[in-house]
Amino acid sequence: MDEVKTHQQLRPYYDADSFNAGYSSVFKPDQGVIDSHGLSIADKLKTMTQSKAALGNKSTRKVALSQLTSGLRSKIREAEVSSEESNKALHDMEWSDFVNWKSWKNVTMQLLDQFVRKYLRHLVQQPFEAARLLMQVGDFDQKVDQEKRRILLEVEDNSPAGDEGKSDAEDDEDIDFFPETDPPQLTGEDTTSLKHMNSSTHHKFTLTKRIQPKTLHTMDVLNSVMDEEGTRGLWRANNTTFIYNFLSVTLDAWFTGLMSPLLQIPDPYFIDILHSTDAKKSIILSVAASVFTGLALLPIDIIRTRLTVTSSKLGERSFRNLVRKWSWKRHFLAMPIDLILLSTGYSSITTLFHKMTGVILYNQFSIDKYSQAMWYNTFEFISRIIELFVKLPVETLLKRSQVSYLLKQGPQGPFPMSEDYMIVEPRAYRGVYTSLTEKGRLHELWRGWRLGLLSVMCSYGLKLMDQDVMEEERF
Repeated sequence: MDEVKTHQQLRPYYDADSFNAGYSSVFKPDQGVIDSHGLSIADKLKTMTQSKAALGNKSTRKVALSQLTSGLRSKIREAEVSSEESNKALHDMEWSDFVNWKSWKNVTMQLLDQFVRKYLRHLVQQPFEAARLLMQVGDFDQKVDQEKRRILLEVEDNSPAGDEGKSDAEDDEDIDFFPETDPPQLTGEDTTSLKHMNSSTHHKFTLTKRIQPKTLHTMDVLNSVMDEEGTRGLWRANNTTFIYNFLSVTLDAWFTGLMSPLLQIPDPYFIDILHSTDAKKSIILSVAASVFTGLALLPIDIIRTRLTVTSSKLGERSFRNLVRKWSWKRHFLAMPIDLILLSTGYSSITTLFHKMTGVILYNQFSIDKYSQAMWYNTFEFISRIIELFVKLPVETLLKRSQVSYLLKQGPQGPFPMSEDYMIVEPRAYRGVYTSLTEKGRLHELWRGWRLGLLSVMCSYGLKLMDQDVMEEERF
């Protein structure tokens, strides 16, 4: 093997001492890195040490001052750079996008499309929701209705039993074909008896306005409403319910966005609880936001109940006029405590079932809606059924409590209402404990379960159809 040749043999023309390529410093094997003045790094260090010792305290103060002002100078320099970048970004911004009619048209059409879709879906659901509420707050006991009809028949008869034994002589009396037109003068006793008769026949006029469905099925209730008030009566409290649903979603998202930074967790509306840094805090946040939203919208919920149970031909029906009469300082503190507790419990139950289902399925069974959509939708369907039968009694008691509150407040309340304006006989409400321990009528708390179960089944069927057509990408 040939011996390795040195660089002198390879480049005999190269001389390290005389070669100059224009660099500010060169490396020499025997001296190290040499600058253009012939000084090495070691020589420079010695020179700097000697100069620092000679300068003494004066130099030290200058160095300290330069160190103190260096941070300020750097911040000023960063601010200038950022200002230049922002100005450059403003100049580079395409202002034509802000005045582009086509872009605004696309955004407007998308918003309008979403609004129309949600409102049409709301129009389909509203008659069934109104029918369920009427079944929850109405007293449709057949025995009670038969007894009232019997009393009314006796009042309408308005003839004592002794009238049948009148003598024939009285029947043969001459008939006065020209009675006096002046009204008779009533004595004090006659006025008292007339008032008593009017109070006895008072229920005769209210019952004619109230619906009498053949059965407690949803369609029979809707048919009876339509017989009394026409097709318009089916969409009772339509706009108020739509406003309530819109504000419910908006306020819930606002509360979660407000409190999530305080708890140092991501907003559940943007990041799923499964991907949260603390799932427990996220669930507590969701429940708290739902409770705050329910209490904030409690006056609107009471207005919705009032508009649903009263006749559409009588009383104040303007949502704007009714909500103006509400005062948080005067009316909220006068509310029954059970009404507030029922509202809190209803909001908590709904949110807990919605949020806990996915967390339990993922943590306990490793099932998510992306990789195992079939199993996830099936277990979610079972959870919705359990939620329905747990939530219905609380919802029924809440609505009865609202009707009882409206009737007790009467015309002087924030939302004036009289029992005469109701289209159903109000179910007596004497508290949560009494309603739960009342014998023979406990099953009434689950009225409307057929409609709720049908809604859950339809939702489950649509999800099964969507998973065959659409595939969700897991991030």
